[in-house]
Amino acid sequence: MARKAKSPIAGLRKLLFAALVLCVLAVLGLFLFGRAGLRREPPSREAETKAGKGMTLIGEDFDYTFTEGERPIFHIRGESVKADREGTLYLEGVGLTLYDRQGQVYHVESRKASFNRESNEGTLQGDVFLKGPAELELRTARLDLRQKGERVVSRDAVEIHYGGKYVAHAGRMQLDLPDEVYVLGQGAKVESLPGAPAPVSLSSQRLVYERQKRWIRVEGGAALRRGQDWLAARRIFGNLADDESSLKFVHAFWDLSGETRASLQPAGGAPEPTRVHFGGKELAVVLQPETNQVRRVELNGAQAEGGKAHLEAVGPGVMRTLTARRIEGVLAEGVLSEAQGFGGVEIRDSSRPAGKPPVMRQANSQRASATFRPDGQLATVGLDSNVIYHDGPVSATGNRGSLDLDAGRGEFLGAPVTIVSDRGQMEAPRVVYNTDQQIASARGGVKAVLQKVEETALAGTPLSEGEGPVHVESHEAFWRQQPSSFLFRGDVRAWRGENLLLASELRGDKEADQLTAGGGVKTLWFPTPEQAAKATAPAGNRQGAAGQRSPIQVLSADMSYRQKAGVLVYTGNVRVDQEGKTLSCQRLQVDLDAKHQAQTMTCTGDTKLNDPKVGRRVEGQRAVYHVDQRQVEIFGDPVVMSDRDGNQIRGKRALYFIDDGKVEVKGKDEAAPAPGQKGSQ
Repeated sequence: MARKAKSPIAGLRKLLFAALVLCVLAVLGLFLFGRAGLRREPPSREAETKAGKGMTLIGEDFDYTFTEGERPIFHIRGESVKADREGTLYLEGVGLTLYDRQGQVYHVESRKASFNRESNEGTLQGDVFLKGPAELELRTARLDLRQKGERVVSRDAVEIHYGGKYVAHAGRMQLDLPDEVYVLGQGAKVESLPGAPAPVSLSSQRLVYERQKRWIRVEGGAALRRGQDWLAARRIFGNLADDESSLKFVHAFWDLSGETRASLQPAGGAPEPTRVHFGGKELAVVLQPETNQVRRVELNGAQAEGGKAHLEAVGPGVMRTLTARRIEGVLAEGVLSEAQGFGGVEIRDSSRPAGKPPVMRQANSQRASATFRPDGQLATVGLDSNVIYHDGPVSATGNRGSLDLDAGRGEFLGAPVTIVSDRGQMEAPRVVYNTDQQIASARGGVKAVLQKVEETALAGTPLSEGEGPVHVESHEAFWRQQPSSFLFRGDVRAWRGENLLLASELRGDKEADQLTAGGGVKTLWFPTPEQAAKATAPAGNRQGAAGQRSPIQVLSADMSYRQKAGVLVYTGNVRVDQEGKTLSCQRLQVDLDAKHQAQTMTCTGDTKLNDPKVGRRVEGQRAVYHVDQRQVEIFGDPVVMSDRDGNQIRGKRALYFIDDGKVEVKGKDEAAPAPGQKGSQ
């Protein structure tokens, strides 16, 4: 099983704590040195003469140990010790060893030293060297004990080693012993020694530790680095546990930026680890003191300027960004597992999957919740309030949404959700969009508006006529952007202008050059003004001329259309109605011209034409409706025309005129005519 990647924030506590220990232990040694004092003996007249006027020589090449019972307190050696009348001791080539109550040893050396027991102030100068437990070492040119022994100051460069792992440099050091405030200033830098498994460094203008409050401050261009992870800010605060063994809280301010890298990838992951860039105005980190694990992080933008905080995860071929005015993260076992964004949330996904086109996705909302993969990459996002989603030419708006970035799937809820592209728009209470396949599925009552009808599979249907977009309503829908296709299902109602299509299912596929409708189809088709203008009516028949724009209604079980062939086909109990006249058959083929307008309608299989107004009925095997001429040719063997009185005429062909109901029977059977019938009526 793959190990989880370490938290990007986890390096902060280790780095800050290392810097803290360096300061505390170095000061502890100096504190003992300042408080131990020296055993004072009254000077002799001979010693004063040898040392010079106003000075008393106490000893040369001395080596002295002060004990308390059998326990040593300090050991001092030097080349000479002098004292003046004010009680100040001057030591040459001094070496001092201190023992605390736990038996820990601190050793101090310098070329010169002075100490006044009355003021409890003194100076170490010239190659000052302090060595203590845990491989503590301090080097500087001069150390001053001031303010009655309450402050230790070095105005020269300071170098501190600790634990055989870390070294600190500073241009100045100040230690206030009663308040236990320790300061490294004028450019402080703490870094691990060469050879460390994960090199760490901390640099700033000043580093302050207030021990009584357990606060550590890193001020002035603070920069933290652990391995390849880094954090930069103008100021960093840290709060330590009571035992000073761990950090409880870290706070970073102003000009905040940083980067972390996952140390391990999950099984099967890419070889290059995910890098997480972050930035904002303020970073707060809450840790578990007992385990030193980071529990929560909070990243804020500059609210006054409307700025935002951001997390940007970059991996092989994938870059995903979360920005918001405030980002809160939760960690499990040191790994950032989830985060929440508040105020102006924006999610960006810029990916280049192998062998696939680049992906550019963006989502906006007022609030968001995100989960992360073990490698630190954004995995899923939940969106809430004023949701806007963009994926190439497709956009969606709603009240709530969720994104599975790895699966390339988005789900949106709203009242309603609106999804828009250059091909139209669709509304529904729930919409799911798949990036890879560019398919939007909608449920719960769909309303769609399809633009560019001439470029869709609707181009040859009755809906191709009229003006404006095609409107569709259904219970559910599936809409593919590229290649263009759609499926509407459940009480489908589609219209464009006056033209209407009803069906249980409507399916269109531009690439397959096919459109089908099924489950009981009804179309209402108004001839174009051009078609109406071509139609002729009997002279003076104003009613016939007015009826030339009457709709053509077609009922059937199914409908299909192939654009390249220019053929529209209705099958299964087909019924064509116009102005009360009915043409029925089993199959109706509509042949279209270059403008997708109906030229002829060919009806086959048990063909019947019924005109109840004039009381005529014509039956045959095949009928051809010439739309422009408003004439129907019926073919059969035989063609039979009947009237309301039961009279019949049989022939090979009949021509029916829609406007006046006139019928001409051609090639009629003269041997067996119905009584009283003529060749045409």
